[in-house]
Amino acid sequence: MTAASDILKEMENLSSEELDQVSHVIKALKGSKKELHYTGRLLGIGFEENGEMSMKLGMQNANTYDVAQGGALYTLADVAIGFHIMTKIPKDSQVYTLELKMNYIKPGKGEKLYAKPVIVHLGKSTVVSECRIIDEMGQAVAIALGTFFLKHRVC
Repeated sequence: MTAASDILKEMENLSSEELDQVSHVIKALKGSKKELHYTGRLLGIGFEENGEMSMKLGMQNANTYDVAQGGALYTLADVAIGFHIMTKIPKDSQVYTLELKMNYIKPGKGEKLYAKPVIVHLGKSTVVSECRIIDEMGQAVAIALGTFFLKHRVC
């Protein structure tokens, strides 16, 4: 048997929820890096119509208690801050996380969580930003505070 036939045989025994998750993984694999990196797509992170970021909750980012896993919340905050900073700096600059601290406030539940980044300080080589992760009711789930390094293109 080949790997592909092994996978197809395994898929015959999956529940509809598990098949939905397989579909989610395939879509994440096939997505464009120009939109968002694979890890973000896999976690269910995406852009809202207003340009802000959200994370669709599901099996891909749930912990043992079926709420948003802390590392997934951390990644949502990190990605949302990074993209927000990129809208405020020259196009040929790059953003790197130097440090990021998370305060977890309550379990992340519902269909989606939303990231609300705000720049606290925009310097020549560093940015300090915070990001509130809120649920669909507008209640804080977590708050991140981080420092980011700006790498500017040298001519």
